[in-house]
Parts: sequence; C-alpha cells; structure tokens
Amino acid sequence: MTAVRERASFKPLRHESQMASMISEINGEPVETVIERLNFERLHPGRTVADAFKRHGGRRYLDGPDLAAFYESTDAFLYELAVWNRNSLKSSTRHFVRRHLARQDRPLDVLCIGDGLGFDSLHLAVRGHRVTYFELPGLGERFARRLFERSGPSITVLTDPKEIARGAYDAVTCLDVLEHVPDPPGMVREIASYLRPGGFFYVSAPFYMVLPWYPTHLRCNRRFSGSLRLFTQAGLELVGGRFTWYPLVLRKSGGESMRIDRAACLAARWSGYVQMLGRLAAWPFLPVHLARWLCNRRFN
Repeated sequence: MTAVRERASFKPLRHESQMASMISEINGEPVETVIERLNFERLHPGRTVADAFKRHGGRRYLDGPDLAAFYESTDAFLYELAVWNRNSLKSSTRHFVRRHLARQDRPLDVLCIGDGLGFDSLHLAVRGHRVTYFELPGLGERFARRLFERSGPSITVLTDPKEIARGAYDAVTCLDVLEHVPDPPGMVREIASYLRPGGFFYVSAPFYMVLPWYPTHLRCNRRFSGSLRLFTQAGLELVGGRFTWYPLVLRKSGGESMRIDRAACLAARWSGYVQMLGRLAAWPFLPVHLARWLCNRRFN
C-alpha cells in the first residue's frame, strides 16, 4: 500500500522538486543547480542546447562526427526535454494521441520511438496499452528507465533497433525525431515495417525549424517540409491529425476499413503547402518558436 501511495504521488511533470531530483541523479549536478537550469530553459526555450552546442564547437545543422560527439557528451537535452514535456503544446499532442488510440476501445501494442525522457510512453502505459519505449543509449534513456521503475506500469525498453520486431505493433509514435536524422525516408520505411496491417503512425517533424535555438535540426531535411510523399511512398495513408501537423495520423494499408477524417486531412494538406516555405527559409517560422515560449508552463 505504501508503494502504491508513493507511485501515486510521483509526478515529476507537475513537481519541480521531483523532476530536479531525477535529473540530479542522472547528471550528478546539485538539485539547486538543476532547478536554476530548468528555470533558464523555461524562460529561454532551446538556449540550453544551443549554448552547449556553441561551447562544444562544430557547425550547426550538419550531421557528422561533431554532432554525434555532442549527443554523447552533453546533458543539455535533459533540461530541454524536461521543460518541453511540460509545455502545453507538447501536452496537447500527447493527449491527442491518447484520445485517438482510445477509439480502438482495446489495449494496443504501441512503440514509442525517440521518446527521450519517456513521458509519452508512460502516458499511454497508464491507460492500459502495452508500450515499448525505444531510444538510443544515453542520459535520456537512463532517465526514462528510472521514471518507469518509479511510476508502476510495465514498459519494455529497447536501445538497439535490431531488437524491434517487424509487424508487431498496432501503433507507432515518432514525435519530433525525424528532423534530427540524416535519412528520414529510410527511417519512415523502417517504421512502416514495424506496423501491423492497418496500424497507425503518429508523427510530428518540424523540418522547417532550422533556427539558432535548434542546432541539431539538419538543414538537409528542409526539403521534406510539408511533404506527405515522405510517408505515402512508405505505404502509409493520411487518415487524420491536426492542421499544425502536431501530429499527423497515418495508417498502414491493410486491416479493417475505417472512417477517414476528411476535414482534418484537407486541413493538413493545406497546412503542408504553408510548411513548404520552410524549404526556402526558416525565419518565417519564428512565430512557432515564440509560441513555444508562450506555452511553457511553470512547475508547481
């Protein structure tokens, strides 16, 4: 009973002290320093990673050894992701996916790719879904393991893509990941192979956000801004989502027939035309970054 009460009170997305304590356990910084860095990131979204990247050296927006070394050496993403997962924009995306999955009216096998600190995986697991969390080894993955251990639901953790079973999942989420990878088409084809016929793919990827606050977004991926072909050529059909593409909902061919949200699909297609501007320049999307700042929420 005591363990149950402790799990019920364990809510690091709500309580700054819990979040700071967990980050402190991972990176070894004093809790007071962690709280200062969390507040800095909340007031200046993206600056923690951008400043760390500047200190590290290397060219922004380019894949290569410098970027790989940065990922391995920095703890900046712990702070960026902790604050981003508190952001109301991110929270609304998380709840959209949960509500859409609930329409199936049964527990599903769900794979969360690149879930960072693990809060999306946890959100779905507590709703009864059988969740697999996939992330490359690192500080984020270590944080997620501790989060799952202290929260209660059983979540499978994978760190090697070779361990992911093909055709084993009813749904896959991949939120804010593709803009970081050097081969989005290849990754989307791989993700499609993980889905069962009729399975859902929930995706968001701001390819157009090649701005100073996001030095790990790859410039070479700007050509995919507003591209639905990136997904359709992998055998995925647009069936719903949001006008903002946070997220899009796609479905693998096969399986039972379903009603397509044609109004949502039409809105998403029109939004795609706007996002195509990102293939030419990123600065028109500065308001998106400002919206992120406005939607950051204080911890209790």
